[in-house]
Amino acid sequence: MASKDKLVDMLIDMGFGNNKAVRGLQATGFKGVEPAMEWLLAHADDESLDDPFTEEEAGEMKTALEAPAEPERKPLTEEEKKEKMAKLEELRVKKRAERLAKEAEEAKVKEQKRVASGKDMGEIKAQMAEQEIRKMADLRRREKEDDKIAKARVLAQIEADKASRKAEKEASKAGAAAKVPAPAPQPAQPAVRKEYTEARLQIRQTNGQAIVHSFGVKEPLAAVRLYVEMNRTDGGAGPVKFMTNFPKKVFTDDDYENTLENLELVPTAVLMITK
Repeated sequence: MASKDKLVDMLIDMGFGNNKAVRGLQATGFKGVEPAMEWLLAHADDESLDDPFTEEEAGEMKTALEAPAEPERKPLTEEEKKEKMAKLEELRVKKRAERLAKEAEEAKVKEQKRVASGKDMGEIKAQMAEQEIRKMADLRRREKEDDKIAKARVLAQIEADKASRKAEKEASKAGAAAKVPAPAPQPAQPAVRKEYTEARLQIRQTNGQAIVHSFGVKEPLAAVRLYVEMNRTDGGAGPVKFMTNFPKKVFTDDDYENTLENLELVPTAVLMITK
C-alpha cells in the first residue's frame, strides 16, 4: 500500500483539497484512495470538510499518520480506475437523489401541516363570526323588547290623559252648584331611560372594510383603539385616530381616556379611522 502522505497527494491530484483528503482517509482508516473517494463523494455536500483542523483532530491525524502502514496493494489499471470512478459517480448521483427525495418529502409534510393549520384557523374565525352574529341578534331582540315596553307605557299615559280630560269636562258640565272638583290630572311619568351594558361599534378602516365588535360601556375609547390596532386588515400600522360623521367629530387625546357611555357611543355607533 502507498504511504499515507502519497495517498493524500493522490487525492489532491484528483481535485480534493488537502483537509478534505486527509479527513476522507481518516474516516476510512487510511485503507486506500478508493474507500476515501467513496466516502468523500457520499459527503460531497459537507462544506465543513475543508475547514481547518481542530487541536483534537490534529492529534488524531498525527497518531494515524505515525501508525505503521498496511501492506501495499496492487495498483489499479486505467481501465479499473475508470470503472471505479463511474461507480463512484453513480453512487454520488444516487445519494444526491435520495437527499433531494427526502427534502421533497419533508417539504410536502411541512406544507400539509401549514394547510391543516390554516384550515383550523379558518374554522376558528368562522366560529367567532357566528358567535358575533348571534350576539348581535340577541342585542337587537332585547332592544326591540325594550322599545315595545316603552311604547306601551307611552300609549297607557296617553289613554290616562284622555280619561282625565274627559272627566274634567263632565265635571264642568255638572255646574258650579255641584261643585264637584275635577280629578287632578295625573302627572306624566318620565320616560324610562334604558341602562345599556354594551356598546356595539362598527369601525370603518381606510380600505373600506369594517371591524365590528362589542365593548363594555364603561371601557375607555383607548380600549377600542388598542383592539383596532391589533385586528386591522387595511395594512396600516401605529396609533389610530377616530372620528364620526353624524355628528361630525374628531376625537381628541382627552376623549380616548373617557368612557364610551360618556362619549354617547352607546348602544351602537359608527367610527372611522382618520388618515
